[in-house]
Amino acid sequence: MPDLSDQLARARHDGGAYALPPRTLVRLTGADAFRYLNGQITKDLGRAPEGGWVPACILSPKGRLCALLQVSREGGDVLLECHPEVVEELLVRLERYIVADDVAVSAVPAPPSIHVFGRAAGSASLSSSGIMRMGEPGYDISPENPQVLELLDPSVVETLRIERGIPAWGRELNSETLPPEAGLDRTCIDFDRGCYPGQEVISRLKSIGRVNRLLTGFVAGETASLLAPGMPIAAGEGGESKSVGRITSAIMPPDGSPCVALGYLPRGADGPFFALDPLTGGKTPLSIVATYGT
Repeated sequence: MPDLSDQLARARHDGGAYALPPRTLVRLTGADAFRYLNGQITKDLGRAPEGGWVPACILSPKGRLCALLQVSREGGDVLLECHPEVVEELLVRLERYIVADDVAVSAVPAPPSIHVFGRAAGSASLSSSGIMRMGEPGYDISPENPQVLELLDPSVVETLRIERGIPAWGRELNSETLPPEAGLDRTCIDFDRGCYPGQEVISRLKSIGRVNRLLTGFVAGETASLLAPGMPIAAGEGGESKSVGRITSAIMPPDGSPCVALGYLPRGADGPFFALDPLTGGKTPLSIVATYGT
């Protein structure tokens, strides 16, 4: 395996470029496309710049995630980027509320793209619309763009994602997730906007309630210990330890530092915390490095 220590160090400081995984583009057309979608998502699309992308959620009436989106306006059309796994349910969800609206919905695979972020994005000449994917400003460009930099190794990209607490669909996010559990209310919700399905639940959580679990970042207390998605998280010492959560994402950084991971903990849970290996029964100490849920 190549030594990626320098690449990881540069990416942490300066950002970089990487090939995006498969995504799907959903297009809404028709005279009512903008008005209709703006009444369905958690962000006010009227505040978005033409051609720019904004993160948003589309929710069930109970406030749980149907999809995490990137949304953009293209002329009179509206584009939604989403994970391929949610497309079928998303189309059903969108069409359910179209009654007398002049709106048509279609979906196609997104073209291959390179995402450039951080200082690397600022130093390149990119004629593209801004989009935030790694927790800081960036751009999506074509692989044929002459400004494409050397691509980051996938292990470096995954290390950065986990270190920055960026939730991924199928790992930290699914159809049972409430946005504040994963901290999505910080970036994907406008609390001063008009109604949308699920708004009452989200507003109640902000004003008089709170979620019961929080997305949390961990680092293994032992350098050689491996963490893996699905490992139970236990709290307490000795015979008093009990399972309180589960690892959702984990990786051994390619610079040889201890494993980093994401997972959910109950609000107010007391440590010490351990990751349990279901095969060996071993316990790996976990240190909390950040809490991302709100």
